[in-house]
Amino acid sequence: MPVNSPNSGPEAPSALVRAMIANPDPDRFNEIALTLFAFQFSTNQPYRQFARSLARTPDSVTCWQDVPAVPTSAFKLPRLPLTCGAPIRTTFLTSGTTSETKGAHHLPDTSVYDFSIRQAWPFADLLPALFLAPSPADAPHSSLSHMFAVLNNGDSSRFVLRDSRFHLAPLFDHLRTGTPLFLMGTALAFLHLMETHGPLPLPPGSRLLETGGYKGTSRTLAKADLYQQLATFFNLPPDHLHNEYGMTELSSQAYATGPEGTHRFPPWCRTLVLDPETQEPAPEGQAGYLVLHDLANLHSVAAIQTQDFALANPDGSFTLLGRDPSALPRGCSRTIDHALSR
Repeated sequence: MPVNSPNSGPEAPSALVRAMIANPDPDRFNEIALTLFAFQFSTNQPYRQFARSLARTPDSVTCWQDVPAVPTSAFKLPRLPLTCGAPIRTTFLTSGTTSETKGAHHLPDTSVYDFSIRQAWPFADLLPALFLAPSPADAPHSSLSHMFAVLNNGDSSRFVLRDSRFHLAPLFDHLRTGTPLFLMGTALAFLHLMETHGPLPLPPGSRLLETGGYKGTSRTLAKADLYQQLATFFNLPPDHLHNEYGMTELSSQAYATGPEGTHRFPPWCRTLVLDPETQEPAPEGQAGYLVLHDLANLHSVAAIQTQDFALANPDGSFTLLGRDPSALPRGCSRTIDHALSR
């Protein structure tokens, strides 16, 4: 199926993806995934070479599960950017040390990306939010800061991490109002806050969102222990503690509630769990590498193989088990941990 432009014709990938995000239709996922694969195969040269090396082309692939998934490490090849030809105006970078090559997710614009963020937000509570993170102005290449700004309509005063320090006056001012809020940040940022301040009971009805990322650094903490600490420190019930699973290389996020909660992506993103040795779908109950097919990744590559281990659940959700111990630590959480540890 020839596709020449992301905006050509009534069945162009951009129109199909936007429609899927606006009004998800599970019955159309396969059709849109294959159209998007054809578009990315025809316009993304590195991806086309990768797909051909696996003998998978739009002529031979008939279901989304067989669309070739690139490893996240493929985003670390600066001479072979995973782009679909449009001029690049925004680049999100994975964190890393000065000696590491950072992964880069290039976008011609963030309109689909931002639309996906808003539509995937699963919480009906319209609570004011504060963010234990730098603003996009201070971290222009951080996908997490960008996501928080999208959820916050760009209000930079709600970001309380500046110059590698917490500036908590907005939090204390809000606590005095007694009204609920949504406090968001990386797991490491919350750990730093709990280590440097006394308990901060949040008003009843408040929620907390942590974005993980503390594993693989100098700290390790089981999720149950982290949530117990968070619940005590902020005086919140477990079902008001949430986790967001995402990464720089994606445009969509999965959410889970409570220490035992499983993750679920929005309908325009699907998951597979592959056996590490055979690269075939793992039998039910067997751990494997998590593979994501994110239709909102319109301008790069929709299918991505992560370095995270997971279990697939019958209801379409997945249970995160942790990162491959041989993989380098990554993510916005490590950047924030480094800043706060100075």
